This record gives sequence, structure tokens and C-alpha cells, in this order.
Amino acid sequence: MILDFIRLTDDSIHSGEWTFAEIEDRMLLARLGTQEYLVSQRSLIEELHILQYEVRKMNDIHRHKIVGIGGVTEAVYFKIYELVSLQKQSRVALDISETQKELEAILIEAVDMGASDLHITRNDILAQLEVRVNGMLLPMMQMPASKCDELVFVLYNVQASTRDTTWNRTIPQSANILYTLNGLSFRFRYAHFPIFGETNDCFHAVLRIIPSGLSKGAVANLNKLGISEEELEDLKKILSNPYGAYFIAGTTGSGKSTTLKNLMEWLQVNRYGNKGCFLTVEDPVEYQIFGAKQSSVVSVEGGGFHSAIKSALRRDPDVLMVGEIRDSISANALAGAVESGHYCFTTVHAGNIVSLLQRLSAMGITSDKLSTPGFIAGLQCQKLVPVICPHCHHSVEITFGEKLMTLYEQNERGCEKCKHTGISGRQLVMEYMRPTYDELAAISKQEWLQVYTLWRKKRISSPGLSEGFEIKEKVFAEVLRGRVCATWFSMEFGDVDKDNSEIIHGKVR
Repeated sequence: MILDFIRLTDDSIHSGEWTFAEIEDRMLLARLGTQEYLVSQRSLIEELHILQYEVRKMNDIHRHKIVGIGGVTEAVYFKIYELVSLQKQSRVALDISETQKELEAILIEAVDMGASDLHITRNDILAQLEVRVNGMLLPMMQMPASKCDELVFVLYNVQASTRDTTWNRTIPQSANILYTLNGLSFRFRYAHFPIFGETNDCFHAVLRIIPSGLSKGAVANLNKLGISEEELEDLKKILSNPYGAYFIAGTTGSGKSTTLKNLMEWLQVNRYGNKGCFLTVEDPVEYQIFGAKQSSVVSVEGGGFHSAIKSALRRDPDVLMVGEIRDSISANALAGAVESGHYCFTTVHAGNIVSLLQRLSAMGITSDKLSTPGFIAGLQCQKLVPVICPHCHHSVEITFGEKLMTLYEQNERGCEKCKHTGISGRQLVMEYMRPTYDELAAISKQEWLQVYTLWRKKRISSPGLSEGFEIKEKVFAEVLRGRVCATWFSMEFGDVDKDNSEIIHGKVR
């Protein structure tokens, strides 16, 4: 192997005629036009066998055409290395900037679609992006798995305001990400978990999209919940209690946090005249609540909620909100706040009124506390149901309660008005209880069937569809009104017995 030897100096670095690159760790290449040289310190020129090995590696593995050795002093070698490192950092910064632009475009598209969540499923070769709009998961786009990795890496490591450690797809991680999109502020709650694939690179990530900021002009209006006048009056009665716990239950995505925000803002404006001390303990803070001093509990390990609640009680609150009770420690801390004479809001995962009471009991709130008059200000379970598009829905004949009815169902193709989804929005539907003395007596004995029976009897005297009616019955009423898909109801809830069907017909018609 015959190689030319030339000397490179400081002038060579700054002349503009030479360009440099790092091929492997500390293996530098100098290029003059089409001529390529291996950069080496003069002290190594004597060791020809090492240089020949590196040249062969450059030519055979990296596909270069090395014609000679560029000899440099140690000082010049490290100047070239520093120059190459700075150029590499500049390219990385440019790549991150481009990735940020791509990421922002995806988030803007998701927000414009009215999405509540963005799902990212990274498989071995392709990644699938989906958005949840009006409760439905809709396809958004596909991309190469490597591009998905770039986007999520930048999202987590560069954009996140609070996160665990450096992004690692192989372990569960979460983060909070603040973004301004088209002049509007958003907070994205990120979480991912590894999933099965042919490689260990697969994961599923979800971004919950949470609008930030306040709309002060609308905070005092409970009508935006979309519930009936009778329900609205009952909710105001629950909010008029001097103390007690208002428990709101539902599954994930049932709108509990939105309901909490609306109820607390109404209470602050209408009962306290914007002068109440409202404190929250959340994991983490979701929506910004007008008039509230909000706190995130970063870790709930070791009684973090309990300590945060105790701290809140020392700060003279008028109203306390605990984002969610999930164990005996947080449940009993909340119970202590109620017993000390405070009005408290919280959420629980439960499916109906009786299972909510059973869950509170299972988490350690004793029956004598639950049955104490005033301890429970109100119990509420809720669900968000899809409302069919009035511009493209079509009629269907279907049997409910042994009666053939002509109702409406969703047009799966949709129209321009509903962006071809067949759904125009979602409606809050809830069942609730304002406990009577008889119901409290049954709660004290944990006679859950008796609690249910007494609660259901309230249907008879209830104006409209208010207390005592189950979520299923209220959704069926929306089916009769033509707002909810009859076929969807049948799949989600099943049939309605004849007696209940007639009662609901009487309330609707």
C-alpha cells in the first residue's frame, strides 16, 4: 500500500480549502477537493502497521478512498477534533429543531381535530398515531418506527417541563409537557409503557391534551354541563351544604376533572363571591381552576397525599379538593378534613352509586363515618356518551322493552358537519344521591341492597329524570330524544325492561 504524506497546520484548518469529519471515535478524515487523507499525529507516523490498518478500515468498511496521511501535531489534531465536534453539535441542534417543528405540526393537527388524547403505538417497523375524538379512537397517520423514536425522544427529553429521567422506552415513564400552539396554551400529560414485539423497541404512549388558562367569563355557569334543570337544582343543593364530602365517580375519560372544575368555579363565584380560600391536592394538576390555589403531589409513595392534605388543612381552607382517593391513607385523610368541618371534593373510580359507597367502605372510611348526617354532601357517578350528528343520522327500527320503536342511529360515514365521524359531540349523563336519613341508616349497617332500593324509590317523586334514575335510564331517554345512537345503546347497555321503558317514556314525552 503506497500512501502520500502531507503536513497539516493551523493554516490548513482555517484556509477553507480543507474539510474534516469524524468517521469513528477519534478517527478523523481530512478532505481536499476529492482527495481524502487519514489525519494522524506525527508521533504515529513511525507505526505504519497501525496506519495501514486504519486506512484499510476507512476504505473497506466506510467506503472511503484514502490516498495519504495528513500528519499533524498533537495541538492541531485536537483543534481539528474540536472543530468536528462543534459541527456535529450544530447538526444535532438543527435536527432537533426540525423534529420540534414536525412534532408541533402533529400536535396542532390533533388539537384542531378536537382530540382529548393522542395515542402513539410504536411497533417493530411502523408506528401508528391515533386520536381520541368524542370518545372514539380514530386513525391519524403512520410513520417509520425510527421517525417515531426521534419525535418521542425530543418530546420527552427536550420539551417536557417535569419528567422522571432520560427517556427510556423499556420502562414505564410519565411527564408533563407545556406547549403553545397557535397562540393557545396546552398541557400534555405523557405516559408510556413497553409492549410486546419482535424487538424490545416497541411501546405504547398516550398524550392527554389539556387546555391551559382560564375563561373567567363562563366560570359561574353550570348550564354548560349540559344537564337538566331538575338535576341542576339538585346539584346546587349539594353545593349549599356547609361542610361534607362531594364524591364524583366514573371511569377513565368520563369527564370527572371537568365536572370538578365547573363545580368549584361555580361555588367560588356564587357562594364565596370570589373571596374563598380554595385549595387543591392533585396528582398532577390537570385543569386550571379559577380562584383555586392548586398543588401537585409529585409522589404518592409513603403517604404523600396524606401529608399534602394535612398541610392544606393548616392553611385555613374554605374548600378542599383532593384529585383522587385511591387508598386508605388518602381516604382517611379526606375523612379527617370533612370531620373538621370542611367542604371537600374528590373523585373515585366506581361504576354506580352503590359500588361507590362500597368502594369508600373498602378503602377504610368506616360505616359510622359514612352514615353521619352531613358527612356525605353528595354522591355522583357519571359517563360521557356520544351524541349522533343531527345532519346525517338515519332512522332504524329496534325493540326496547318489548316494544318496536323507530329511533335514530349513527351514520358511520358521517358528513362534512361532523368531519365524517357521525358524532357531533359528547353529553354528560349522571346518577346521583343526596342521602336521606333512611338511606344513611342502611349505609350504617352496610345493607347495600336496601340503600339501592330506597334510592330507586325516589324516581316516583322525582320531577323529570333526576335523583333515583340510573345512568342507563338517562341515556335511554337521550336515545328516545334522538340524540344518542339506538344501536350503540343496545351494545353498551343491553335492553330496557318494559316497566322502566314506560316510566322513561312518560318522563320524556
